[in-house]
Amino acid sequence: MRVLRPQTIAETLHLLDEAGDDSKLIAGGTALMLMIRNGLLFPEQLIALDRVSGLDYINVEGNVIRLGALTSLRALERSARLQKVVPTLTGALGLVANHRVRQRATIGGNLSEADYASDPPAVLTTLGCQVRIVSTNSERVLPLSDFLVSYYETALEHNELVNEVLVPVPSPTARTTYIKYVSRSAEDRPCVGVAAYLDRDEGGRCTDLRVAVAGATATPFALADVTDGCRGSQADGTTWREVAAAYSESIEPIDDARGSATYRKHVVGSLVRRALDAVSTPGENGAIRL
Repeated sequence: MRVLRPQTIAETLHLLDEAGDDSKLIAGGTALMLMIRNGLLFPEQLIALDRVSGLDYINVEGNVIRLGALTSLRALERSARLQKVVPTLTGALGLVANHRVRQRATIGGNLSEADYASDPPAVLTTLGCQVRIVSTNSERVLPLSDFLVSYYETALEHNELVNEVLVPVPSPTARTTYIKYVSRSAEDRPCVGVAAYLDRDEGGRCTDLRVAVAGATATPFALADVTDGCRGSQADGTTWREVAAAYSESIEPIDDARGSATYRKHVVGSLVRRALDAVSTPGENGAIRL
């Protein structure tokens, strides 16, 4: 297997222009190398990004958090600034695998893998994340919900590279949470995970609600029509029961070793209700594992 190690973004994009379908980008390698070792992928060429400069940073500029695509999950998790601004994201990152994996895995690689059983995408979806994509001739920014297409599939073209992840700074009055439910004791991937974002006015009425489910469908599952319909409603148990029921009824979850589709539908309803209760009561924003 041939391994190429570009040192700049421009050099990387040039190699991507010349690469065929038998080439793969590799960042931290925590997912790709497992696939290669297990015989799931047979790339003839790897374009390794470990020497590319200028893609490892955490910047908070005004109302936007800018994350370089090669920033490790561990660096994001331990960032004091991010812990203050987006504690649910840093908390969720701390639930990914173990510290050795998080030290190698990158935020750009995590999103580009498009693993349905991954924690960060659901949280980032509720935060309104966008992905900046570059090629030799163009640049585009996609909402994460458009970037993630299906199981292990993204909107990236063969000659494109994710170079930045953009996260809006949450409203100062917003409450956020992520609940990760693991159904197998030897497993660290979620059977179901639920991320929630709630903002309210002074009268306790909902002004913004977002809920995304991880681990059950090809991409984070969200019902924008349901959550948008809650605006102006009182953020209370009655509303939350209706939202939870809608999610449980509408989702068509995967059936795998972590849980059957029927079981997941039940868990989704319970966790959505629990997450909404959490964001509508006083307390610290963050992530928990069940």
